[in-house]
Amino acid sequence: MLRVIFGGTFDPIHNGHVLTSLFAFHLLKGDQLHVMPSAQPPHRDFPGASAAQRLEMVRLAYADQPDVCAEPWELQRERTSYSLLTLQEMHNQWPEDKLVFLLGNDAFAKLHTWHGWQQLLDVAHLAVMQRPHETKEWSSEVQALAQRHQVKEIDKLHQTPNGAIICLPTPEIALSATELRQAMAAHGPWEQHVPAGVADYIKQQQLYQTA
Repeated sequence: MLRVIFGGTFDPIHNGHVLTSLFAFHLLKGDQLHVMPSAQPPHRDFPGASAAQRLEMVRLAYADQPDVCAEPWELQRERTSYSLLTLQEMHNQWPEDKLVFLLGNDAFAKLHTWHGWQQLLDVAHLAVMQRPHETKEWSSEVQALAQRHQVKEIDKLHQTPNGAIICLPTPEIALSATELRQAMAAHGPWEQHVPAGVADYIKQQQLYQTA
C-alpha cells in the first residue's frame, strides 16, 4: 500500500489544500491519503482554532473522499510536531507499506533547517508539489540531496520502500489561510474559498472572529 502523508496547520483548511493534495494523490496513484494537522508546529506560531476543531475541519473538507482520512497522529502525541519522528512512528506502524511525504516547494527549499532532515528518506519518499512558474530556489544542501535521490517516474515510488524524491506539477491556487482569517475577522467574503461543510462549521463554532 502507498500511503501519502499531507501535513499542515490547516487553520483553516481551504480549497487550495484540498485540490492540490487530491491532485498530487491521484498523480502518485496512492491508496490512502492521510491529511494530518500539526500539533505544535515548530516552524510556525500556534494556530487559532483548537486541535479538535482543525481535525474536524479536515474531516469535513474530505467527507466525500473515501480514500482520505483526517489523521490525528500528531494531535495524539505530546511532543513537538517534527516530521521525522512522525514518519518514523508511521513506518514502525506500517512496516510493509510505502510512505510518501507530500510537501510544497517552499517547504522543501527549507528542508535543511528541519530536525533530522537527512534521515527523512530512510523511512519515506518525498513528493514536492511545484506550481506553474515556481522556481527551484533550493539551498545547496537541498540541491545536493535532490541530485542524489530525485526520480522522474512515479512508479519508482511504488517499486522501492523509501529514499526517492519526485517533483509533481500542481495547479496554481492563490489562497492562504492567513488571508482567509483576516477576511473573516474583517467580515469580508471568504466562504467560497473553503469547502461548504467547513464554512458551515466555522460559522457554527464562531471561529476567526478577530484577527
